[in-house]
Amino acid sequence: MTWIDKLENSVFSITTGDGRVYTPLLRISETTKEFNASTFEFINKEGSFVDRRKVKARQFPLTFYFQGPENINQSEAFDKSANDSRAWVIVHPFYGNIQGQPISISRNDSSFNSTEFNVDFWETISDSLPKIVSNLPDIIKTRQVEFKVLSPIDYASKVTLKPSDISTVKSINEQLNATIANALDAVSYSDFQLIKNTAATKIDNMITSPVEAMQSIMDVIDMPENINTSTFLRISLVQAVYADVTAILKKFNSNNKAFYEAAAGASVVALANIVANPNDGDITTRNDLMVISDALATLYADYQMTIDSAYVVESESINKFSASVQTQNLIREIVVQTIAGISTQAVNAKQERVVVLEKDSNLILLCHQYMGLDKADENLNKFRKINNIKNKKLFSVKKGTAIKYYV
Repeated sequence: MTWIDKLENSVFSITTGDGRVYTPLLRISETTKEFNASTFEFINKEGSFVDRRKVKARQFPLTFYFQGPENINQSEAFDKSANDSRAWVIVHPFYGNIQGQPISISRNDSSFNSTEFNVDFWETISDSLPKIVSNLPDIIKTRQVEFKVLSPIDYASKVTLKPSDISTVKSINEQLNATIANALDAVSYSDFQLIKNTAATKIDNMITSPVEAMQSIMDVIDMPENINTSTFLRISLVQAVYADVTAILKKFNSNNKAFYEAAAGASVVALANIVANPNDGDITTRNDLMVISDALATLYADYQMTIDSAYVVESESINKFSASVQTQNLIREIVVQTIAGISTQAVNAKQERVVVLEKDSNLILLCHQYMGLDKADENLNKFRKINNIKNKKLFSVKKGTAIKYYV
């Protein structure tokens, strides 16, 4: 691709630490690179020995500006976002995607119709969000937020959207809304209305702002995580959402494939978040953990197979598609971390046992024998729930009844 093509087909964007995306106009920029090095002198030898090691952070002096009637508001919003200490992600027409930190920012408001920013931007090896957290739910939630920042940028970099594409996305979004709305209670539906309406507005502007539109679609896809229902029902709902997204591939073109990669990937990540953070009391045994882990592995396997089959070489201009390395690496890492975490939990999880009663018994005697009694009667209530013992059977559980318990 020539430098002219890069400029014409790339949009300079900045995703600040708070997740906001800005697309100011970029002036010519440059980059410098330094190395970790030490110099050694020897008293009996001319010259010096230079021991050069790994490269240091690349530095990017950036000059860009917001222009037009809204330039002051845009600049104020950007200035506020810049205060967030988390790393930025920049999409640069020459240098690609860069994660880094602004070391200094200067602002020039001397022109009435534009506001100029000069930023000393340094690439960083640390991720934009912390990965060292105390438990599996925190890890996966953190990675999910990271995915929702970076994957939409990958999506935007490979699509050239037309009004017909927006109509297709609207159709998919309407089906998502219908699927999710059917599973909501009154409280959840009120929250969902706001998410749904925001997505509809962003999709209307998807041609000019594809990153923000995709992020809002991902907010819709994430909704099953927040529904007040069982873990297994939430998993089923995400599977239905994934099927809705996959419907876009009925028309197998480049833009639809890119949409599938991002949105279906968000479904996989949403499922990982549910699996990593099940409702209290839903997951009791080693088998329960394996069931939800297998659900994630199965969905991810289908996603991978579909992505692989979507590949078309660059020479096929209409249908060309290759997966985004950054997006795929993030999804793979999230899935692997989740399944590995669940497998670790399974080692110490209880196992289900079943015994068939050889004589009549009652709830209290059975609980005492297989789970033990406690002052708060928590084991009694749990044993009753596990075995679905109704009121009429409290004092008479018949011979031949299959009784479950955990060890």
